[in-house]
Amino acid sequence: MTQIEASYSGWLTLPQTQQILTLLNGDGATTRCVGGCVRDALMGLATAEAEVDMATDLPPETVMARLKKAGIKTVPTGIKHGTVSAILYEGDAALVYEITTLRVDVTTDGRHAEIAFTEDWQGDAARRDFTINALYADADGTLHDPTGHGLADIKARHVRFIGDAAARIEEDYLRVLRYFRFHFRLTPEADMQPDALAACRAAAVGLRGLSGERKQQEMLKIMSLPDATKAARALHKADLWRAIIGVEPVEFDMLAALVPLSDDPLLRLMSLLPNSAAAQGMAAALRLSNKQKMRLAKALEMPLDVAHLPAALYFDGAQAVADRALLALADLGAAGADDAAQDKLHAAVVAARAYEKPKFPLTGAMMQKAGLADGPAMGTMSQTLERWWVAEGFPNAAAVEAELKRRV
Repeated sequence: MTQIEASYSGWLTLPQTQQILTLLNGDGATTRCVGGCVRDALMGLATAEAEVDMATDLPPETVMARLKKAGIKTVPTGIKHGTVSAILYEGDAALVYEITTLRVDVTTDGRHAEIAFTEDWQGDAARRDFTINALYADADGTLHDPTGHGLADIKARHVRFIGDAAARIEEDYLRVLRYFRFHFRLTPEADMQPDALAACRAAAVGLRGLSGERKQQEMLKIMSLPDATKAARALHKADLWRAIIGVEPVEFDMLAALVPLSDDPLLRLMSLLPNSAAAQGMAAALRLSNKQKMRLAKALEMPLDVAHLPAALYFDGAQAVADRALLALADLGAAGADDAAQDKLHAAVVAARAYEKPKFPLTGAMMQKAGLADGPAMGTMSQTLERWWVAEGFPNAAAVEAELKRRV
């Protein structure tokens, strides 16, 4: 396997990809595609829309100068670590290429690394995480496998750390989660490697010290997988859940029942939480945004009252209703229930996804006309009438005005 098959490498033959490679390969320089786009193409997973990363022996300043001279928009996204982004367009769609200068790690502490630029492709490959992510492709699709194991591991569908697993993890503890993510995305039927699993288990303390944002990003990717339940159970078996989300999950049957219903990763995480206190612990451990915290609170603070669905949709919002309904469906599925309750919950999900919130027709002018003075009385009346309006099935403005006059 020395060439990428054309059917899975549409990203390589794009004119924009070839333009960048041509610009950066002049005057004795070498630039190649690397990482996920190459790996997925070899595994039959990549498409023309794949994210394309490149590695080059040019310094980042030279990369930027060559691209700018050709009129290509460039952004120094991580120039301290040698990464420059090139932005081109395919119609209205933006194509973003991340181009990184070959580098080696000088020092690492499990969270950050001091790097040095190099022209050594072997050294650049050695600092990467897995053999299948250290494959490089030339513009014509010719493959390079500096570790000597990448192509064989692709063929065997084997996720293997480069060199010693524990050493790779000590360089960056996030690789624990990346190992689980890649294993259950690419090889979910295979057994995890005992040495890799042992190294991951031993890294729990280091994993606990990672930033919540980095852990959140990886956990949401893991929860997005078709085999998210297998991955969750494996993380639990490895005693890593508390190090990741700060709490122990409940049993995984509810997650297994939810996976066919929703691919929403945050909702899948919610299905593992035993109570609202656990939700607060997870929110802190993963540094969830205020918007995400609010979503957790609304979804978990109370069960869905399907008998008063319009009110729940109006006051709590379509997202909260859909979340509560899907969690309730997963709970019923985990319990093996098969009754009319499931039909009502399915209907609630459909209603939430199609929901458009009606506008309350009461105005300040209506209240002034009815004789209410500006101030707290108006606010109290507005809230009272709004609850009445929802309970009555959202009647028109004339009915609201008539009810206002009656109450005044």
